[in-house]
Amino acid sequence: MHFSYANSIDYIYSLNKKRHIQLKFGFERMEAALAKLGHPQRELKFVHIAGTKGKGSTISFLSFILREKYRIGLFTSPSLMNTSERISLNGALITPKEFTEIATYLKKLYKTLPKELIPTTFESFTIMAFIYFNSKKVDLSLLEVGMGGRLDATNIIEKPLVSIITPISFDHQKSLGDTLRAIAGEKAGIIKERVPVVVGKQMNEAKERILEEVQLKHADYFLYGKDFYVKNFSENSSGTTFDFLSPYFGVNLKRIHIPLIGLHQAENASVSIQSALLLDSMGFKISDQDIATGIGKSFWPGRFEIVDKHPLVVLDGAHNGASAKALYNTLVHFKKRKVVFLFSILKDKNIDDVLSKIAFEGAVFVITEVPFSGVRRMPVGLIKENVEKYVPQNSIIAERDFRKALQIAYGLLEENDLLCVTGSLYLVASVRKIMNRFVFSGNIL
Repeated sequence: MHFSYANSIDYIYSLNKKRHIQLKFGFERMEAALAKLGHPQRELKFVHIAGTKGKGSTISFLSFILREKYRIGLFTSPSLMNTSERISLNGALITPKEFTEIATYLKKLYKTLPKELIPTTFESFTIMAFIYFNSKKVDLSLLEVGMGGRLDATNIIEKPLVSIITPISFDHQKSLGDTLRAIAGEKAGIIKERVPVVVGKQMNEAKERILEEVQLKHADYFLYGKDFYVKNFSENSSGTTFDFLSPYFGVNLKRIHIPLIGLHQAENASVSIQSALLLDSMGFKISDQDIATGIGKSFWPGRFEIVDKHPLVVLDGAHNGASAKALYNTLVHFKKRKVVFLFSILKDKNIDDVLSKIAFEGAVFVITEVPFSGVRRMPVGLIKENVEKYVPQNSIIAERDFRKALQIAYGLLEENDLLCVTGSLYLVASVRKIMNRFVFSGNIL
């Protein structure tokens, strides 16, 4: 049978579903497959990034800076619109043909492995990225952790050039631990012996745990607020402007502009700039102009993404307390508008943590179910019970079908109002499709 693009995607996703054994965390499966492939990851140079919030934005900012002069491979997760988004080269996604060829190759390879050593879905995506980046002879590969860090499939790499840890907060507690210290310990598991680490803005408990790991691994570190920071921050509907200072490198960049909104995005951008300066000190040629030009082109879908202006329609996949707080801090700049939320969330997320941050007086909630969410679906009735803790009943409309819910939300808007679709990246992705927003890389596609 011909192995089509659709077949290849189905096959990679089926690698989790067909298992009759309890999956164990660790690198045994990755090691077995990569050994047969000749360890393609050892031929690549990496920047490795972990954290709870801001990973995607930070790694995207860095890729746009580096793409001014270099061939940059980017591996991210989860995908928003298209599975191919996970693997890209200078903003161009892996093609269906390339994806299918690598998946077909892996399928044949996996037949030679014992069943218990066949890699999982995420492990296979990671292996595909290694193969693809090698074939494209990239200058540098930017690798985003899937979950955690210490036992994440991406942590199979032996020695990146730079490790990055973005802000850490509560998420995936069942897998990573129920204290900030425990979660930070898992994220800090990507820190390698004598590999420099750029650390984003952190709460004290997380920062202390990260610095313990830094000392253990004899690694240099660069801390937001001490070694680099932003000031003179301002924002409007077209983006954010700030000055970047790095006392360590003696750099002071004025009026850096990014087309994403929010102080947290300026802070994420500062982590990427500090990382670029660190790479420059290692021999990559990155000028101040590369930084300003590259970061000015940056684009990251589903993170306070404005898709319409009259009325203002914003897509933001905030699904934990930290990202919801960042969303709220940006929304306060639009408080003069009536705000309508189209909201849904998965049942394995902390709905109270999200709602307590974004539910403010006068907001209207149109609530729905996350489309195509299977066993992770939270019924609309249960979502409504939770929303009622924060919003008056007469400000809540429940509609199970997200398409109808979107129509209802639009029907509530006047020209100067604001609609915010939030609570789940999967809901955001589905709304993007309805709105024909298929752009992933703003200046490429």
